[in-house]
Amino acid sequence: MTSAELSNRAATHVRGRAIGAQIGGVFGAVFVWINSAALTPSIRVPLLVIAGTSLVAVIALSIHSLRRRTASVTTTTGRSPFGWKYWLIVGIEAAALVGGSQVLTALGHPELGIAWVAVVVGTHFFALARVFRLARFHVLGAVITACGLAGFVIRWFGQIEPIAITSGVLTGFVLLAFSLWAFAPMRRPASA
Repeated sequence: MTSAELSNRAATHVRGRAIGAQIGGVFGAVFVWINSAALTPSIRVPLLVIAGTSLVAVIALSIHSLRRRTASVTTTTGRSPFGWKYWLIVGIEAAALVGGSQVLTALGHPELGIAWVAVVVGTHFFALARVFRLARFHVLGAVITACGLAGFVIRWFGQIEPIAITSGVLTGFVLLAFSLWAFAPMRRPASA
């Protein structure tokens, strides 16, 4: 592979990481915003400030990363890091979100909607881990799926209010934390 091809591949990776982190950051902030609505202002406001600050940091790191990479690359392929496999996964995720939420509502458990969303969002990261070849997504998928399943367990014990915190707010902060982690240096395997 030529140095120009390696440079283009690196630029695509940086662009994908930045866009992916921004997507995760925005959805994380939305999870916190929506699911903290029932909390008292003395609890909710600090959570929103932390989520908002984290999102601003993700966006700033993304811009910095893109500018630094663009300055060192003279040509790019213009190819999106999000190909047909990504969109297939997102389509399946959307269908599962809508279908599962409708089933839960029909069964008389609309309060489990956020737990279902967390389970679906979490499991979709396992497929994305393979598509993007990012082991970090396996960890992210496991943590978010666990947050979603915790909501079902909470409901099984007869509680409703903690579901939004466990499956919603906590999931939002997990997404924000992993979006920030996207900019941490990745260890390269030692060459033999």
